[in-house]
Amino acid sequence: MVKVLIAEDYLELLDFYKMSLDFDLLLAKDGDEALEMYIKHKPDVVLMDLKLPKKDGIDVTKEILELDPDARIIGITAYGHLETKAFDAGVKHVIRKPFKMSELNDLINKYAKK
Repeated sequence: MVKVLIAEDYLELLDFYKMSLDFDLLLAKDGDEALEMYIKHKPDVVLMDLKLPKKDGIDVTKEILELDPDARIIGITAYGHLETKAFDAGVKHVIRKPFKMSELNDLINKYAKK
C-alpha cells in the first residue's frame, strides 16, 4: 500500500483526510513532526501544507529534499503567493485549497508510481 505523509496543522482537515483517503497515512501537525516522520518512515508521497507551525512547509520541503533528493512532495495551500516559493523549494506539484478529493487521489497515485 502507498504510504503518504500528510503535514497539516488544521486538525479537522487531518480527520477528513483519514476518512477520505485510502492509503497508509502518517499524520504530522507541524513542520518539525513532518521532518521527523519523513526520516523515520520514508513515505512514498508527502502532502505538505505550506504554512505550518514551528517550521513552515517550504523549509521542511527543502530539508527533506536535502536528505532525499528523490522525495515526492505535493504542496497544499490556500495562499496563491506561496506557489512559486514551493516550486523553488522543490515540490513536484501544488494543489490549491479548496480542492476535490478525487484530484488529490489522482495526484497521490501519479507521484507514488514514479
